[in-house]
Parts: sequence; structure tokens; C-alpha cells
Amino acid sequence: MLDRYRFLLGCCLGLMAGCAQMPEEMALDSKVSSAQNAGLVVGALVNPAGGNFGTWLEFRDTRTGKRYGWGAKNYFSAWLPAGDYEVSSIGSRRGVMGPFSKPLQFTVKQGDINYVGEVLYGCPLDARPTAYYGVMDCGFLALGNCTVPSPTRSFCIVDRQEPVVRSFLLKNPRYADMPARSALMSAR
Repeated sequence: MLDRYRFLLGCCLGLMAGCAQMPEEMALDSKVSSAQNAGLVVGALVNPAGGNFGTWLEFRDTRTGKRYGWGAKNYFSAWLPAGDYEVSSIGSRRGVMGPFSKPLQFTVKQGDINYVGEVLYGCPLDARPTAYYGVMDCGFLALGNCTVPSPTRSFCIVDRQEPVVRSFLLKNPRYADMPARSALMSAR
């Protein structure tokens, strides 16, 4: 009986860990994506109160509707095909949040390092938040369309492109030949 319990526990933990991993085509060491067919997105999730807030980050291609999500924390980098994107959901300790009104949006240019900014979680209202997100309500058993009935958190975008890209390139010097450009998220 104990062995069966351990086996089931191991399977559950493996499934949970697998769900949070970055898809292979988005990873820096991807065999599928490169500067020849995608752009490199660099940014950060920041909690001014300290600690991590990001447990999930999902971008949606506004042209195709395809979603790209993974368990992002702190500073992140990922390959994305060129195009226009919106932040369709952000995970936090409160649950998965979606845009209350206008989502955060950005554009990826192929062959470039696209700096999208630092997403500041719960920034004060006097700082003029860029977007508002709220905990998603997906109905009974999460079988319906998800809605965001009210804003739960405000998000500001902070531009620290120079130090963030410099730090990224120190850790990943193989991308030093790629041009860096500002692709700051905004609520258009």
C-alpha cells in the first residue's frame, strides 16, 4: 500500500512540475527557435513588497490566438515568433489573474532582444498603473468562459532596459551580437 501511495505521489509531482516548465520552443537553448525565426523577449516580474509573485505568465499572439505560457519567476527570457502579443494571464498566490480592462501588450521583432520591461506587481494608484488585472472566474468546475469581475491588482511597467539587458548578456554572452530594442509593455 505504501509503495502505491509513493508511486501516485511521484506521478502527481511529476505532472505538476511538467506543467510549469517552459515549452521547448521558447527556451533559450531551444533547438526549434533562434534569431532566424523568432525574437528574444527579456523582462521581469517584480514584487515591491519582496518575494516572488509570479508563478505563471502567459502571452497570447493577437493574430493567431496561440498562447505561450510557463512558470516564470523574477527575470525571464524566452523565444517568441515575431508579432503582437498581450499578457493573457499572470499567476500569483491569489490565483490566475486576467486583464480587467485592457491587457498589457507588446511587439516582438525577429532577430532582436525585445525588452518588455519590469512588471511591478501591485504598484500604488498615484504611480498611474499601466494595467489592472483580476482573479479569473471560470465558473463551476472551470468549464465556462473565464471572466474577470473586478480588478485585484494594478501593474506598472518600469523601464530598466540598460541594466537588465546588460545583466542578461553577461549571463548569456552568445546573444551579444543581437540588437536590443525597447518593446515596453503598454495598455494600448
